[in-house]
Amino acid sequence: MLEHNVRRCLLVLLVAVLAATPAIADVTIHCLYVGQADATLIQSSSGQTLLFDGGDNGDGDDIIVPYLASIGVTQLDYMAVSHYHADHCGGLDEVYDAVGVTNAVYDRGWTYTTATYNSYAATVASKRQTAVDGQVIDLGDGVTCTVIALNGNGVSASPYNSSSHENEYCLALLVECGDFDFLVAGDLTGGYSSELDIETSLGAEVGDIEVYQVNHHGSYTSSNTSFLNATTPEVGIVSVPTSSSYGHPHQDPLNRMAAVGMYLYQTAQGSSSTYPAGQRSIINTVSPTNAAARQIVITSDGYGEYFVDGDQWTMDEPDITAVPDFAAIVMLGNYPNPFNPATEIMFETRNGGNVSLTIYDLAGRAVRNEAVSTFPGTTRWRWNGTDVYGRDLSSGVYLYRVVSLDGVGVGRMTLSR
Repeated sequence: MLEHNVRRCLLVLLVAVLAATPAIADVTIHCLYVGQADATLIQSSSGQTLLFDGGDNGDGDDIIVPYLASIGVTQLDYMAVSHYHADHCGGLDEVYDAVGVTNAVYDRGWTYTTATYNSYAATVASKRQTAVDGQVIDLGDGVTCTVIALNGNGVSASPYNSSSHENEYCLALLVECGDFDFLVAGDLTGGYSSELDIETSLGAEVGDIEVYQVNHHGSYTSSNTSFLNATTPEVGIVSVPTSSSYGHPHQDPLNRMAAVGMYLYQTAQGSSSTYPAGQRSIINTVSPTNAAARQIVITSDGYGEYFVDGDQWTMDEPDITAVPDFAAIVMLGNYPNPFNPATEIMFETRNGGNVSLTIYDLAGRAVRNEAVSTFPGTTRWRWNGTDVYGRDLSSGVYLYRVVSLDGVGVGRMTLSR
């Protein structure tokens, strides 16, 4: 009995210590009101930022730059663009000229044949990089953005330069902070009409998410049943104007989203479509002039709950209220750091099992991937600074990402030869 009580006291003490120690930093996602367009700002508590899509021509100067100023963002760390239609890349050149980008501007590569694309490409040329499927953009403090699809996600074939298939080529970004997942994919297609179904492959790859920025503004070509059943989002964000000439959001995808129980937040009314009572909020009903009041803001600390437009939502996994399920995955860093020639990456899991451990360089390229068999508790994995072929890697900073049954953890380390 005494031994049992001692173990229980130690467990309670450990729970209290973990609760008092913020292991996972916050992420803030700003879904901007840019009418019949898309623009999303992702912000880590480290201060690093990524702007995904930039609205239409004029939206950069008129909406995005003033909004950045209103929240104290004077420079962006990254930009990324889903695809080259004007309502997604049109304002990026204006934002770039106004605040700049310190690190990189990512897109799907290839080219397009419009004046809007030409202006974008010329403006960001010095920072422009072609994204790679699986690439991780580290925003610090445990917030990562993973390129999860681009150029058809293996469904469509090269060359990726057909103007009639531009939506199929969209780059998708999975934003992760602890157990919180947010997916944004521009105008990605779901296989309706003459467009290919890219969504089904994406859904199988992503799995469960919390918040889904609805593809193609809720077009009838988006949000197919297979994709929604695979991702089971709790919340959807629909970017539409006060009145959509395209009929967005369309009734068909709304019916499919309602079938999986999604709650919708819309930046404006859009079409006259219907949705189950009590499952939708229209944000921009009176067209306020205050830019900061026209956005849908999402915040999360990575576990427990998250907030959308001030409403509290509880994540459906993992259950962190039960004992001893007091933690998901706890990253313990790596030692030594900096290191030469080897280091140990350390983490704790609640359930153990097979774990995927991937190492990336700062460009986001995966240089090593290992399947690690673990038991509940602390795991140490030794890395000797080599790539998947056993070749020595050069000195520099490397990122690592651990994917387990208990969640996802990230860290960084320095190899000094």
